[in-house]
Amino acid sequence: MAAAESLGAVLFGTLLLLLSFGTVLAEFADDPPGGLVALHLGDLLIGLLIGVLIGPLRFLAHTRAGTALHLLAVTLSGFSLAGLPAGLIALYRLGRKRRLWLDLCAIALLLAATLGLLSLDSMARGTGADGTWSIAVIISIAIAVTALVLGRLSGTRAALVASLRQQAEAAERERIAAEQAREAAEHARASAEQARASMERARASAEAQVRAEERTAIARDMHDSVSHHLATIAMHAGAMSYRTDLPPEQLRSIATTVRDAAQQANAELREVLVALRSDEGSQPLATAPALQDIVDRARLRGQPVTLTWKDVDAEALDRRGRSTVVALSRVLTEMITNAAKHAPGAPLTILLHRREDRLVMTAVNPHPSTDSTAPADAPDDLAGPVLSTGHGLIGLQERARLLGGDVRIEDDGTTFRVEAWMPW
Repeated sequence: MAAAESLGAVLFGTLLLLLSFGTVLAEFADDPPGGLVALHLGDLLIGLLIGVLIGPLRFLAHTRAGTALHLLAVTLSGFSLAGLPAGLIALYRLGRKRRLWLDLCAIALLLAATLGLLSLDSMARGTGADGTWSIAVIISIAIAVTALVLGRLSGTRAALVASLRQQAEAAERERIAAEQAREAAEHARASAEQARASMERARASAEAQVRAEERTAIARDMHDSVSHHLATIAMHAGAMSYRTDLPPEQLRSIATTVRDAAQQANAELREVLVALRSDEGSQPLATAPALQDIVDRARLRGQPVTLTWKDVDAEALDRRGRSTVVALSRVLTEMITNAAKHAPGAPLTILLHRREDRLVMTAVNPHPSTDSTAPADAPDDLAGPVLSTGHGLIGLQERARLLGGDVRIEDDGTTFRVEAWMPW
């Protein structure tokens, strides 16, 4: 591009100079004054110099040195008709800078150089200033303004294109950043889903373990209860085998005892078959009076607990069977532990009530403060908040369901209520 500009400037400048020199030859009948010949020769040299340099100067257009050299080229083109094409290129480049002071400076230098060239031409001809000077000045200014305006329009377009390109690049960067943010959010969501799934699996595993442990405890308790009944049967049967002198009434009484113990053992053996026997050490089976002992021990620890019996008594409960009493003792212990953990110091009211074919144990305690909240990680099949892990109440629920009952949790924001029931 630089070479093409230089070549074009030299060719067009030389053509203009030849046309001008031809006009001079025609004017002076092929015998022009020596001054005009010298002036045209100098014009050619200046035009060749500017034309050759104008191409490479495009690489310095955006520097201060380049601006100064372009102003010099404009000035020299005012002294040289052959340098006019190169001067127009210099004016166009200065106009692309879009600086008014620079435009005015270029017009002033070109005008001054043009006037200088007209003066030299008049001296060589031996004439003075005439009307052609005004025409030459007007043409020079018009050509300079045209070149500067074209350059300014080109510079404005280039700046607009550059601005649009920068905006497009910024928009593309924002799009890429948004895409990366979206991918990061998707990755975080996937990680959160995986973590939630892992927590669900861990929770399900913990619940399954609690239920299995509760089944094991039930099996252990029922095993001990069945063993007790079998021992009773063995003792009375042994008495019947070696005491042949017993009266019929006493024999019937012993036979009745053996029958009742066998029936009770058979019923409790069916409960044992739904659970597994653990290897843990056994503990004495709870009896109906043990329920009050559990409450008394809680009171000794400073926990305000009251146990009320309604439509059932300890004697009837003991006759019902050891499995029911053991289950109630576990339920009562868990209710007291739950209240002590989440409402320390709050009064706990427990009601053991027989409702037709159900035996219901209900525990009610207020929240320690009006703004307190119960734990929210209860199992899905419990109706309300439970303990922080939910394992205690899950165990109660498992024990109650294996006996044919269930556990229900209620929380109205001020009172926490646990209700466990089993068939009577």
